[in-house]
Amino acid sequence: MKKHITFLNCAMLVVLGTGLFSVSSCEKVPIGYISDQIRYVNDTFRVPRGTNYKSEPKAFELDGSNYPISVKLLEMRDLATGKPTNIFSEPHEVYIWNALFNVNTDTTVALLNKKRNKQNVPSLEVVEKSGQLILNEGSLAIPTGKYTFDLQVTNGSGTKIFKNIGVIDLLDQPFEDKGGGCAYFIDGTNTSGDIGLPAVTYKKISDEGYQVRLKVTDKNGTAFNPKLGELQKRGDRPLFETYAKFNPVEYTDTTMICNYELTPFPILEYPGYGYLMYYRIPSNKVVIDPGVVQNPKPGDTYNVNPRWAFRLLVKGTYEVTVKMPKVTRKP
Repeated sequence: MKKHITFLNCAMLVVLGTGLFSVSSCEKVPIGYISDQIRYVNDTFRVPRGTNYKSEPKAFELDGSNYPISVKLLEMRDLATGKPTNIFSEPHEVYIWNALFNVNTDTTVALLNKKRNKQNVPSLEVVEKSGQLILNEGSLAIPTGKYTFDLQVTNGSGTKIFKNIGVIDLLDQPFEDKGGGCAYFIDGTNTSGDIGLPAVTYKKISDEGYQVRLKVTDKNGTAFNPKLGELQKRGDRPLFETYAKFNPVEYTDTTMICNYELTPFPILEYPGYGYLMYYRIPSNKVVIDPGVVQNPKPGDTYNVNPRWAFRLLVKGTYEVTVKMPKVTRKP
């Protein structure tokens, strides 16, 4: 009976006269290939600290290396000083999703909490199977700045280490002003004119909670009273309430308050309007500065129609103020 013997990557097979044989320079063939040029397509990740961030799954370029891979974070360093830091691996209590969130159907706190729970986890995860970077709200505790990192990548062909493969640039960017405007209308008509851009400012009161307190004021900083109807809805256009998905808006003499539960807030754009919020201030509650209305006619009265848009990217308690130009609140 013949015996069949297979040798992998043998450089020389010598048959001896005695019927014995010897093998010289036999090695196991590596499984696949691992490149020296593994990299991130864009090696700087600009991340507002305190946000839930995921890099693109395809951002990790293997340069022909074979799957499956195993990626391990070896070290983080402050880019400015070169000193190692472990702040990205320190655990913080944050919400972690345990099921897929549906913005259209998960519209109560009870439904929301069925799909998330609080866990103590590091601020940064490097996904082992893909090299994807995931940061959570715990990064709010990390100082702003640039941090470089090293990775170890392993596949069937071996293991390689990639120094300074990427940079995480942590930014202080909790708030975005998305634009707006302000117009007047002659009561009972479609005749209108421009007043100017409202100034939208914010103040972060606390890193805790998920609350925004919205105030709309005249040029002197006097707040219009939403509780008494001084800020009215404009037809079918979106307003502050439109974006309050989980809790009803509360009204005081000076503010509208929303417990928004999730960031970013608003979560989604309103179709056709972006993140804009529209209001009308009735003519019996506002006076427009002289010179704003062109060719005013005796007996005409004017309502004021501000619009604005903003976005909160990071959890916390905020005061947002919309200050309108060239108008004064009537007592």
